Amino acid sequence: MKQTASKQAGMQRASIPPTTTGQQLQLSQSLPLPYVPTAALPVTAPQHKSSAQSQNPPKVAIPRLRRRSEDQSLSKGSATADKNRVAHACEPCRQRKTKCSGERPNCQHCEDFKLTCVYADGKRDKTKKQLGSLAGRIEEYHQLLEELSLRAGYEDQALIRRTLDRELTPEDDDEPATRSGKKSDVYREPAGEYIANARAGSTDSLDCIEEDYNRNTAIRATGYHGKNSELTWMQRIKRQTRQNSEEEDDDDDAEGSSPFGQTLPALDGDHFGPDLTPISESTYHCDDLTLTPPQYVDPFEMPSQATADMLFRTYLETVHPAFPIIGQNTFISQYQAFQLSQDQSKINQNWLAILNLIFAIGAKYSHFIQAEWSGHETDHLVYFTRARMLGFNADSILGHAELQKVQIAGLMSFYLMALNQINRSWLTSGIAMRHASTLGLNLRNDSKDVPETSKEIRYRVWWALCSLERILAVMTGRPTAFSETDCTTPAPLPLEEDSFVGDNAPNNQDIALLRRLSGHESGQSDGPMSTPSSNDHSSMLQTSPTDSVSPVSPPLSQERKQVIPTTNALYFAYHTKLSNFTNEVLNRLYSADAMSRSWADVQNHIAILNSKIEKWRGELPNVFDFTKKQRDQKFVRQRTSLGFFYYSTLLIINRPCLCRVDTKIPNQSYKAKDFNRETAMKCVHAARDMLEMLPQEPNPVGLYTVAPWWCLVHYLMQAATVLILELSYRSDHMPNEVCETFDTAKKVTNWLRSLSGGNEAARRAWSMCDDQLRKVAPKVGRSLAEASDYGSVSVNQGHMADEMQGIDSTQFTQEPATSSVYPPQQGYSTSAPFHQPVYSSYDQFFPLGQVPTTSASGPYNNIFSTAIDMDAMQYDDHHDAGYFHA
Repeated sequence: MKQTASKQAGMQRASIPPTTTGQQLQLSQSLPLPYVPTAALPVTAPQHKSSAQSQNPPKVAIPRLRRRSEDQSLSKGSATADKNRVAHACEPCRQRKTKCSGERPNCQHCEDFKLTCVYADGKRDKTKKQLGSLAGRIEEYHQLLEELSLRAGYEDQALIRRTLDRELTPEDDDEPATRSGKKSDVYREPAGEYIANARAGSTDSLDCIEEDYNRNTAIRATGYHGKNSELTWMQRIKRQTRQNSEEEDDDDDAEGSSPFGQTLPALDGDHFGPDLTPISESTYHCDDLTLTPPQYVDPFEMPSQATADMLFRTYLETVHPAFPIIGQNTFISQYQAFQLSQDQSKINQNWLAILNLIFAIGAKYSHFIQAEWSGHETDHLVYFTRARMLGFNADSILGHAELQKVQIAGLMSFYLMALNQINRSWLTSGIAMRHASTLGLNLRNDSKDVPETSKEIRYRVWWALCSLERILAVMTGRPTAFSETDCTTPAPLPLEEDSFVGDNAPNNQDIALLRRLSGHESGQSDGPMSTPSSNDHSSMLQTSPTDSVSPVSPPLSQERKQVIPTTNALYFAYHTKLSNFTNEVLNRLYSADAMSRSWADVQNHIAILNSKIEKWRGELPNVFDFTKKQRDQKFVRQRTSLGFFYYSTLLIINRPCLCRVDTKIPNQSYKAKDFNRETAMKCVHAARDMLEMLPQEPNPVGLYTVAPWWCLVHYLMQAATVLILELSYRSDHMPNEVCETFDTAKKVTNWLRSLSGGNEAARRAWSMCDDQLRKVAPKVGRSLAEASDYGSVSVNQGHMADEMQGIDSTQFTQEPATSSVYPPQQGYSTSAPFHQPVYSSYDQFFPLGQVPTTSASGPYNNIFSTAIDMDAMQYDDHHDAGYFHA
């Protein structure tokens, strides 16, 4: 015990530091202590001291280490040097490196030397302001890149979109840097949308076909239809319901019916094997019907003057504003001279073919609106047959191109589209485009021999053919017959043809300015146009001497302040721009080379295209704004036509995401999933918004009167297939709006039912939609037991007009004005009966030798005596002297 106690006492004495004297303490505080490593200290054995020294001395605080600056100030005797230091010095003292007293508003130093005392922001405040300024500049650069992406090329747009969508994650900030100052290149597996290709969307395979389109007559009549066609959408719905019917029955027996909005793998019907449902079973087109008239036709017979007047006027009012295939003023002069001529048997046959096609189009429209003055229900086939005999026979097809042949083929394609003979219309449109390219209508005309009026008419003919070709491309899903890279035709001027004649006719400088206002040289618009209701354009063309149009032109923002009158020409300019944009949508999303892109690229393109079409809509003049209820009745057709065209384009932009895309792409980012769902909702909302333009109670006559009647069933079928397709997915993308989606699908089906009375295509479309809607209704807890579930069909002629933006209801029941477009003639009678002449030996397949000769020696020669007159009229097509050449 004693030994243990002595050892403990020795250890305690060894742990007690030696006593420090005052002199040693003062010296240790005045001199800095050098750093000595612990390993260098000597190890000494504990020493045993006497009992007198074993008492514990008082504790002494260990002094802190002083900085070198403190030691220097202490050595100079300034121990209180930093007591009066201020937190922030003024700028003059900072620049002079003088001690500042810190008083506000003036420090003592500035007060003594009469200096302007200014206190700038501190380091923290300055950094905060700099960060705010940088954030603002970044936002400006973000907006600038978004605007530039709309003008950039294909690859640059994708690069800009990927850069803007990329977000800096916390892991990026915490990532260590290498010796070069850059963050280490750590491998990260890319998200699923960058690995999957475009096949993941609803477009599926765009670079191959799954059917034999030469197998039988029915399939040949329908032909190939691409993935942007509503026929392919309906085919997908039929395949899906047919394939999943048994699987759903098994699932219902095993687990019970799944609620709508729930994703089921069995419902992913976007990929199917071949030969399940041929495209011919999903078509509502009428290409299987023949175009043979009920009797033989004489190509040189004409209807009565009253009927001809009404048919011609109907065409000019309903079709010509959207498709100016003919020169209006020129053809009116020709028509007047034709009716007043004593010998009509010597009229040029191509001109007669154009006139008969105009009659055929007007006659078809008269049957749709149930006009009292309309003839027999097949009279349009009579006019069409005459036109084929006169200007579209075997000899004319193999003949050389000329402007009238372009117009004949274009009008014939439009007529066939109005009959829903889409396959034949597609083929005829291709012939028109070939003839037009042969004449160089796809290029800017700088010839001094062609007047400006003739140039503008030909430019509009080209753009009208392009619009027709693109509508057919949307219907069929086939590529167009030309490439926009080969087109330099200037955009159509927003002026009527009357503006080019008279004292107020625009000169070359005004025309160049107007083309910049209406769009680029290639027809692409660049910004909005201000549009008052005045028809006087003289004030718009008044420019100062310094406003010359040169390669270095003033900013477009200044030019857009000019005034452009609201006319049909302005409507055609906006219609042309939307048509060009639709062609861009088809090339970006539905071309065969789109399969080489990733799904992330497809998403980027969809975002860019949505921005572009919204920009187009925002630039519309108020009178053409279809999203607002307006009292204007003069441009109701134009406004409604733009509305249907806009929503149709919006559907095909967002359609690729309306599928089970999330189940096909593993490891997809949350942002990509949100984009897929939001885009699918945009597609469904576009279909519903299109149908919101229609009243709840159907009125076929009213709709035909104000809507684009030539492709109305196409627009309704686009909306119907999108809605039914969403219902077939159990409203997975928008389960909270399933009731609205189903009710809108019933509404469009009811409209197709009401239109089926005098329209075979509408009857077929209604039959398919009704059948598929009944099959998908149970998936969302609804049913359509009987046809009466659609509700009653109204036949009130004025109800449609009252609900469609305040249109006068009386105009739907009135027949077109019987006033002639030319001065009254003696003996003129508006009650002359419609005469259907007889001509023999007609075959519908363009036989040889059954059409009167078109040679100059024939009995139906042109009234001009020499070939020089004919050649001159090919250029002077704006003069009344050449009224047999449009």
